[in-house]
Amino acid sequence: MIDSVHIVPPNEDPFDARKAVRNVLSHPWLPFVLAAVFLAMDLLSGPYVQFRATFVIPVVLAAWYGSLRAAVLLAILQPVLNVAIPILGHANPPGAPLFTFFANSGLRVVVLLVLAYFINRSARQSRELARRVGLLSPSIPMCFECKKVRDEHSDWTPVDVYVSRHTGANFTNDLCPGCRSVLLNKAEES
Repeated sequence: MIDSVHIVPPNEDPFDARKAVRNVLSHPWLPFVLAAVFLAMDLLSGPYVQFRATFVIPVVLAAWYGSLRAAVLLAILQPVLNVAIPILGHANPPGAPLFTFFANSGLRVVVLLVLAYFINRSARQSRELARRVGLLSPSIPMCFECKKVRDEHSDWTPVDVYVSRHTGANFTNDLCPGCRSVLLNKAEES
């Protein structure tokens, strides 16, 4: 005998893989862990194999899923630590003057900061757009006779009031051509 049955609506996946991935990627420590792993890979691989392009990944994850503050912190720390750790360990970077390494590190910081800003800005715009679309995307119960809408409190309100409350949109009065001709015909008949 079945005690209870849970029916999943047709538009809802019982295991949403995208949501699971999003939960993992949005963990606040993930960008910092990745930054440490990529920095260690870069430092352990020696001067001839470089993984500095991977510095972008933690900055992008922090900017998109985390905060601009975390992305800025990673954008500054990764290049600086990449130069500072070998110098503090008394290892001279081979082949070029020390100034070159500081200049390259500064350039990486600037590029990563600009990237962090634009990724974070895009993420905020994307979330705002998703919020706006989500306001009107569910099925809205509407009376087929008076066209009032049942809201989340089971109150019946006019469509214009419902939409104004949920989107901030304002309505103005106007008359469509079909209704205008009906009203003019009624006025001429009376």
